[in-house]
Amino acid sequence: MGKIGFWQLLLDDRVSHWEAQSINAAHDAADHAASTAEAAQFKAHNTETRVNNMAREIVFLRTALTVLVKTLKDSKVLDERLLDARLEAAIEEATASLPKLPTGPVSMNEVLASKQGTPVSVKLTCIRCRNQVPASSTLMSQDGPMCERCPA
Repeated sequence: MGKIGFWQLLLDDRVSHWEAQSINAAHDAADHAASTAEAAQFKAHNTETRVNNMAREIVFLRTALTVLVKTLKDSKVLDERLLDARLEAAIEEATASLPKLPTGPVSMNEVLASKQGTPVSVKLTCIRCRNQVPASSTLMSQDGPMCERCPA
């Protein structure tokens, strides 16, 4: 349903002024949400295009660098060991100036362990001896978890 205009509101007895305002407000909110979604989609597409172009450029640069290094090594213009040492030093210098990537927990267990300060150890109750034992030392039987000490 579209927006309700002045003449439609004036000539239609089934729609009150308040209903028309609510319908028009909902229509405006839907238009705003649609335009926001379209803008986000456009930005995502532009970002994807830029990342793909950068990936292609990286491949081209890597290929060009490989060809140059092989040419220098094959033509014996530079000593191979000297070239390797210079490349390694330049790479180390470049990686030292890069910002560190954030390292964080990989799993939920690591998150819990970091909050508690101790490794997370899940305890289960053995169905035979009723002792609380670490989950790593239990076997799953037909009836439930059994500790390794209990005979099967």
